[in-house]
Amino acid sequence: MKSVRDERTVHEIEQDASTALWLTKLRWIAIGGQLLVIGFVWLFLKLPLALPQLLSLVLLTALSNVGLWYFAKRALRQLETDDAGVAGFPQRGDLGGILLFDVAILTGLLFYTGGAANPFVLFYVANIAVAGVVLSKYWAIGISFASVMGCLFLLLTSHRLEVFDGSAFASEATWGVTKTAFFIAFATCSGVLTYFVSQLALEVRLRDRRLAIAEKEKERAQRLEALATLAAGAGHELASPLSTIAVIAGEMSRTLDKQDIPERVKRDVGLIREELNRCKDILHRMKSGAGEAAAERLHPVSLGDILDETIAAMREPNRVDVHIDRAVEDFKALLPKQALSQALRNLLQNGLDASKHPGHVEVYSTILMPQEGRRTWELIIHDSGSGMSDEVMRRIGEPFFTTKEVGEGMGLGVFLTRNVIQGLGGSLKFAKRQPAGTTCTVQIPLRVETL
Repeated sequence: MKSVRDERTVHEIEQDASTALWLTKLRWIAIGGQLLVIGFVWLFLKLPLALPQLLSLVLLTALSNVGLWYFAKRALRQLETDDAGVAGFPQRGDLGGILLFDVAILTGLLFYTGGAANPFVLFYVANIAVAGVVLSKYWAIGISFASVMGCLFLLLTSHRLEVFDGSAFASEATWGVTKTAFFIAFATCSGVLTYFVSQLALEVRLRDRRLAIAEKEKERAQRLEALATLAAGAGHELASPLSTIAVIAGEMSRTLDKQDIPERVKRDVGLIREELNRCKDILHRMKSGAGEAAAERLHPVSLGDILDETIAAMREPNRVDVHIDRAVEDFKALLPKQALSQALRNLLQNGLDASKHPGHVEVYSTILMPQEGRRTWELIIHDSGSGMSDEVMRRIGEPFFTTKEVGEGMGLGVFLTRNVIQGLGGSLKFAKRQPAGTTCTVQIPLRVETL
């Protein structure tokens, strides 16, 4: 048997089950109201009612409500126990069927109590409103159409009730202007009500979804901020002991150079110094996440110089193809040269790592002129790798998240790059490239030095 989790998400199941429980409460109120009205008319007004038929219809509604409540509760219980075989009921289609059943029951109750002449015919509107709130637009239209057809049926035929004799809406009354106008007004009102209630419910659902997404993004940003603070704090705390070790390793190396010791020991000491330098570089990048690099003083620098600085320090600069016009290359703006070069270098190096040898990375550099007049530097970076999965695309930029092998990367490159770029008021976006690869788009607003 196919699991419902293959068809619907847990959130959708829980939402539909909760809607079903809310609907059961509303229907119990309606059942109580029906019994109260029937009892009042029978006992106090002494009107001759078809009690067996009326009570049978109310009983059918009650039984269907018990079934709806049972299936909704079972679905919620199985969700709590993480049962993969949770029943697919109730779904939106099932709830639509329940409301269609209610329209049929209401039509039956009205049929035995005077038809369209009975003022309770207005309760069709309640079913239409509920359908607009809990169902899709198409189901709401279906419920509205069924209600209009039920009203038409009652205008044509119904069980006679003496109290409504002479009413222009009684089924035995001649079909004239009054009946026609009433039917047209009822159908028009049903259509308008369906449209506006459905649109309002849709807007509410979209707003709730946007709020939920915004809340998740806020929580994610807070977690990233905490990780960045932790990284910066660790960098500051480890800097002092590592500096002390570096000094001692330097003294030891100079002392050993004067001694006749095995070459293997000297290589080990040299390796210690190399690893210490690597640790210092890592700590420098971690502290940059706290904003130290972005706090570099702004100087007038050409965009071409920044790209040259970026590529010059890369391991394989020959694999980077830059496409830039002379006007863009010579354009000068106030930018932190070292911080921005390091940030862009991280992106280009990631592109080279993804492209594998001898694949190339292409860089397109242009200046955009928005309507408000402030120039924006746009860099588009194309790699020739295999591309990123949806999960990687969603998590890219999180600190310490990396797809590289252990020892090849810390997962801080994109995170620190984004910090620098956003600190300059810019943006960093990633997208899948067809047929393969990834496109990275960097946009940085440019400040021009004025005299």
